[in-house]
Amino acid sequence: MLTSEQARALVKWKNLLAEAELDRVLIRDAGNQPSQIAEKSQVLARLLGEGKEVERRDLQACVPDETLSTLEELGLVNRTGEKIAPAYRLVFHLGLWLFCEKVSRSAKFYYGNDSIELSRILEGAGGNVLDLCSGVGTQALMCARSAAHVTAVEIEPLAAKLFWANAAMNELSEKVELLNGDLLEPVAGRNFDLISCNPPFMPAAPGVRLPRFADGGGDGLGIVRRLMAGLPKALAPGGKCEVIGAVLGNHEGPDLGEFKKMAADSSLAIIIDCITREELEGETMRKLVAIAMEGAEEDIERAFRMHFANLGATHLYCFLLHASPAPSPMLCASYFDGQGAAFRMVPIP
Repeated sequence: MLTSEQARALVKWKNLLAEAELDRVLIRDAGNQPSQIAEKSQVLARLLGEGKEVERRDLQACVPDETLSTLEELGLVNRTGEKIAPAYRLVFHLGLWLFCEKVSRSAKFYYGNDSIELSRILEGAGGNVLDLCSGVGTQALMCARSAAHVTAVEIEPLAAKLFWANAAMNELSEKVELLNGDLLEPVAGRNFDLISCNPPFMPAAPGVRLPRFADGGGDGLGIVRRLMAGLPKALAPGGKCEVIGAVLGNHEGPDLGEFKKMAADSSLAIIIDCITREELEGETMRKLVAIAMEGAEEDIERAFRMHFANLGATHLYCFLLHASPAPSPMLCASYFDGQGAAFRMVPIP
């Protein structure tokens, strides 16, 4: 965790960004037009909105020395001579200021539009919350604004620096704890009113190595499958679980077979709400190939195409999953098929 002096400096930093109206530049993606904000904030917009180097003296004109020193000390910005460059991306996420990595094959943790989708259903969370695959703390801090306490679990130890910087910057350090480990293992024997999870969920072809933040196993459901198996012991009575992920399918709909098995094996009521439907071509294929960690692009694409063909998959459905223990297992799904919106209740023997 950070020192009290570092925490105070980050709160000052957050307040400075808010006063400069940098939220309009930092929502979701960098690269907005800094010319649309006040002239005095141009240097911050170049640094954070465009990700460009700025002169240190220019930054000192709008950032207190102790705050700038803390940013450098924590490695949140990099100084080369008299130039300052951002070490991380900074976003404004539904009222939270967050340092995070840009998506790349070398990234250790992840922030993307799916982070926003999951956060929207976590607003107003109460009770005792567990956030799994927590990364830089996006969902944990979202829940901490209203929950009694939040336990965050992240397997990548390097995420801790940004997690605690983000917690301090948003004045939520006292509401959260961070544990390093694999999924439910660090909280064995404990139970929670709400469990949230934004796991790695991209399908990985045999022989293609994806970054840890993306690799969901062959069908993209590797982490989700393990989580559903552990839910009965991890949820308090009346508790629920919210997950965002992706599942393969075809033009008629997602493949619901694995969810049916999860519901039956763990006695769960599972609701799958598919929010996007993408063909495994074009931009989706380019994204998969781009994040693969090694190999020629043609070989990687060929491996993905063969993998999807073997599975009979032509589409990728991004979903929100809602799960809770139930006396009688249940699965229902809503999604877009070739004809429009569809809804299915899946019988479970």
